Amino acid sequence: MQISVIVTCYNARTTLAAALESVTAQSTPPHEIIIVDDGSTDDSVAIARSVIPAATIIEQRNQGVSAARNAGLAHVNGDVIAFLDDDDVWHPTKLERQIRLLEQHPQLDLVATRWSRTSPIPRQDWSLRWLSYRDLTLMNQFQTSTVLMRSQLAAEVGGFDSKLDTVEDWAFWIACAKKGTLAVLEQEFVLYRDSPDGVSKDLHRFWATLERMIHTTDAMALLDPTDRERIIAWHVQRMLVAALLQRDLSLLVKIAFRGLRVSPIAQLHATRTLTIPFLTERLRRRREI
Repeated sequence: MQISVIVTCYNARTTLAAALESVTAQSTPPHEIIIVDDGSTDDSVAIARSVIPAATIIEQRNQGVSAARNAGLAHVNGDVIAFLDDDDVWHPTKLERQIRLLEQHPQLDLVATRWSRTSPIPRQDWSLRWLSYRDLTLMNQFQTSTVLMRSQLAAEVGGFDSKLDTVEDWAFWIACAKKGTLAVLEQEFVLYRDSPDGVSKDLHRFWATLERMIHTTDAMALLDPTDRERIIAWHVQRMLVAALLQRDLSLLVKIAFRGLRVSPIAQLHATRTLTIPFLTERLRRRREI
């Protein structure tokens, strides 16, 4: 299989070289590397050219990560596509392990891995968890730098939705789950550097785009009405918890009013089957740290 790697960057002079070097260090090298610079004002482009002179470099005005990924998708020639953000780092065997899984499971269209905030050390034992469309509507299951997907599926789905500027990747994976077969390798192969001021930390913005994804796109179109309402109740409840932890009264009120439009039966079901198990698991993990 020929692998196309899409690297997106924006003012990444401190992290880009390490990200790109993790691509060139792969035990299964990619067929092509496409670097999309989203209007950087630093020397990111110069760094990209120095680290990977043979890469295809696309420069565009700043439009956001969705537009940058879409620009990369428009230029791929490989059979499979891997994404990498400019501040993440791959383990040297990441692509090798994922390609092997696609070869072992011809029905598999997208395989992601787990990630770590420290340098990952893959184990000998591993498991592959298959994901349903419903699984994707419950929670974003992937970090973008962990994903390897078949180009055919990407073409069928189309690009990332730039109007969903904090959940655009999640909406894309949901669309993939409608048309293809997805799984996650339960091993860590990516060093993920989470920015403390990233857009996902802005709860007001995240809630607004989550609401937009749920109600103005067809992200949940395949769910039956009863299940859809239960999952909306779950999203309301988990966002209420997040707002409560941040002590954000204005957001609490906003989300609570949205929750009033969800039936008490759906709220009760979501609390019992989704919210309580989720919080219990989070508490267990926190105690283990």
